[in-house]
Amino acid sequence: MRFSDIPGLPDAKQKLLALVTQNRLPHALLINGPEGSGKLALGLAFAAFVQCEQSDLDACGVCNACVKTFKLIHPDIHYFFPISGTDATTDESLNDWRKIVLHNPYLNANQWQAAIEKENKLLNISAKECKNMVKKLTMTIYEGKRRILLIWLPEFLGVQANILLKLIEEPPANSLIILVTESVQSILPTIVSRCQTLNITGFDDQEIMTALQQTGIKDATLLRGITRVVEGNMMEALNLAIDQANPHSEKMISWLRLCFTRKAEDLLVWIEQFASEGRDIHRQFLKFGLKYLEQILTYKITQKEEDNYNLDEWKGIKGLAKQMTLSDITHLETLFSNLIYFVERNAHPKILFTALSINVGQVLNHRSPQIFKLI
Repeated sequence: MRFSDIPGLPDAKQKLLALVTQNRLPHALLINGPEGSGKLALGLAFAAFVQCEQSDLDACGVCNACVKTFKLIHPDIHYFFPISGTDATTDESLNDWRKIVLHNPYLNANQWQAAIEKENKLLNISAKECKNMVKKLTMTIYEGKRRILLIWLPEFLGVQANILLKLIEEPPANSLIILVTESVQSILPTIVSRCQTLNITGFDDQEIMTALQQTGIKDATLLRGITRVVEGNMMEALNLAIDQANPHSEKMISWLRLCFTRKAEDLLVWIEQFASEGRDIHRQFLKFGLKYLEQILTYKITQKEEDNYNLDEWKGIKGLAKQMTLSDITHLETLFSNLIYFVERNAHPKILFTALSINVGQVLNHRSPQIFKLI
């Protein structure tokens, strides 16, 4: 991957280029950015630029180093990432990781878990893996300019990160450690303090739109709708682009209708099916719900339609704006936000969405929700 393959982020790219061209390359670089941002893509592009045999302002893409780096098989670049189990190693899952990263370098931990079918098992980077990092970074350079260690999501290290303290502070000569994180506050401060940090933001709306247009989407309303929902998250934008639609919209309307009518049998069937779709889908659905509530509130106040929704969506928004009070909207926003918290911590989906559905039914019928007060 080259810097030119990544939309936007000109300041971040310029800073990374300057580290090499001005001979200011640190021994450890921490790239921090929100979920769905270009942090991993930047880390991969930076590793390619460092190893490139003909680099100027970007990796050339044609030299021997670039050919191998772009396939994530360069012998002097070692990749580490969270996996499940204390005895498992990244080497065992490296082919799977290469495949999904080459397909989508904006993925998150949930997507990675789903890809390796270990969604209900906790991810971690074990002490054994940390010792393996030390070993690989002390190996003789095979053919590249430097040994490079790229650690994706080091927040999964936990206290095992102490094993890496000396390595990060005083790595072998001609070595570079790149840590790519979306939760810098979850990394040991002693690790962070030993790294040069590059903070990046999510993509802006125009960058998301440009990327979506490159996937073949031409409908302006759909482009605006997806861009509005994802809030700078390229991973979610590309996932929605695959379906050429927002799959959460119709599902949200049908679910709210079931909650309102309180048809228990139909609601349980819906929950059973939805619970099997995975944590990432659950979280995206709830985040869409928050945006949907925001639009209901906006319409309730302004009585104006925007061009970000289609006719069917506006029918649902208008109906709910008429039905719901400001207090109802506030209650639902709190419920959705609470559930996102529980989903991200791997709580049981059937229990969560059953409780939420009962609560939403209570709110839509103008009663105060009770269940989440007990959790």
